[in-house]
Amino acid sequence: MDRTTREAAAQFGRHAAHYTTSRAHSAGDSLAVMAVLAHLTGTERVLDVATGTGFNAFAFAAAARGLVALDLTAPMLAEARRLARERAVGNVTFVQGVADALPFADHAFDVTTCRIAPHHFPSIPAFLAEVVRVTRPGGRVIVGDTSSPEEPPLAAWHNRVEALRDPSHVRNYTASEWRAFAEAAGLTLTALDTSCQSRLTFGDWVRRSGTEPERVSLLRQAFAAPPPGAAAAFRFQGEGDALEFAWPITIVAAIRP
Repeated sequence: MDRTTREAAAQFGRHAAHYTTSRAHSAGDSLAVMAVLAHLTGTERVLDVATGTGFNAFAFAAAARGLVALDLTAPMLAEARRLARERAVGNVTFVQGVADALPFADHAFDVTTCRIAPHHFPSIPAFLAEVVRVTRPGGRVIVGDTSSPEEPPLAAWHNRVEALRDPSHVRNYTASEWRAFAEAAGLTLTALDTSCQSRLTFGDWVRRSGTEPERVSLLRQAFAAPPPGAAAAFRFQGEGDALEFAWPITIVAAIRP
């Protein structure tokens, strides 16, 4: 693994249990939107990349023949297995591996998906190349991630606070960047959905990632003096640990030619 991937593995390994109770991961309208865009019929074999504690996998598994859920870290997979048992989800297999070197044969899946994870990946082109490789011709690719506004000052602030909060953060991309990534990967875009958001609360947001006190202090300063337009773009509401805000989500739905 490269340094970025090792940092992500360490970060999520330490705090896996917190993601089991994370509202941003366990709920949200993007789960339903992504599942609808997959057009599942009950016959598909699905791959969920960077499954975390399994919430996206469970949403897709409900309408699939079978699903493989892959994640970088053993603690995350342990939490996902526990949740699968609690929810009586029996058609999911869990595999440990990295997003840019998927341990599967070419054309092994009818649908490949990934939710709220690519901002930790060292290379989106490398990730999508692997997604294209393991998805059968005519299969579907559904990727959703928190994304930045198109305005450069807002995107720069967004990525700065995310990196302060979690050093394993690489970058949130804009919707136009996601369109370009998909097209460069040779995918045929069928939808680019920007209607969803990840609603967060400051106190939970920093606790979930185990952010150090010095970094939390810098984050409070950043939220107290954001660039013009940030409070409206990210829907600030409240203050202190109860401050609520929302990161936009971009969902790419595409067909593998």
